[in-house]
Amino acid sequence: MSHFININGTLFPEEQASLPATSRAVFYGDGCFETLVSYKGKFLHFEDHFARLQSGLKYLEMNLDLTKDQLKSEVQKLLEKNELEGEDSVVRIQCYREGHSGYFDISDRSGFIISNRSIPERSESLNLKTVSIPAIPSAALERKVKLSNSINYIKAVQEAKKKGGDDGLMVTVDSKISETTISNIFWIKGSQVFTPSVNCDLLPGVTRSILIELINQDLELELIEGAFGLEDIYSAEAVFCTNSVMEMKSVSGVDDYSYQADHSIVEKLKDDFKVYKEKRLS
Repeated sequence: MSHFININGTLFPEEQASLPATSRAVFYGDGCFETLVSYKGKFLHFEDHFARLQSGLKYLEMNLDLTKDQLKSEVQKLLEKNELEGEDSVVRIQCYREGHSGYFDISDRSGFIISNRSIPERSESLNLKTVSIPAIPSAALERKVKLSNSINYIKAVQEAKKKGGDDGLMVTVDSKISETTISNIFWIKGSQVFTPSVNCDLLPGVTRSILIELINQDLELELIEGAFGLEDIYSAEAVFCTNSVMEMKSVSGVDDYSYQADHSIVEKLKDDFKVYKEKRLS
């Protein structure tokens, strides 16, 4: 059975889906995207993903003539065609700039590509390696949206893999902890939960925002956002990462330091997240 892709509202078998070879998406990675999970056809904070996609389009000065409900309908159409509406799957919504190549004749028209796949199997915990490639400074590119060109992250993962890690821990140009290539990061010391602030050149994820809300609601925990050096995470009791696909994932090690993967606070936050999610899927 063919797997289908939704390009601008038309469903194509994956092997037939294509863009022109001279597309700006191919030439420059000119666009933005969102990745989220379909929980049997329902979503967690679809509106937040849509709002961030709109922010990315506004930053790039691109227009996409779709409302939130229209875009959600296009996603549902693809899920049904791929017979994935009855199971959890990953959805990627990619917007790309239409028009000719070149830096000076820039169109504001946008097209979209929606793809989805089964959730990949991953290990129970992550082993992170600090990489020399810094997070892109927000003074150079807006970090609050997901931009298509990901070479910086690709090079960071390549370096982390060579060091024996699952993912790379990236720091800012002034050596403050930022994020991994695909997730936000938290760590625990006593009853305090630490995470880099949005001033540390990170993408503030939707799941990160949920975890911050859950931690702030827990009277036994204190959330501390700020600028931290590697020595701060090295001395932690437990570390975990968040994104929309993995939700929460324990970290077993950062560089030469090991952590308790089943720490009681991490396990409680996982339970709290599960309850939060089940109440808000729509």
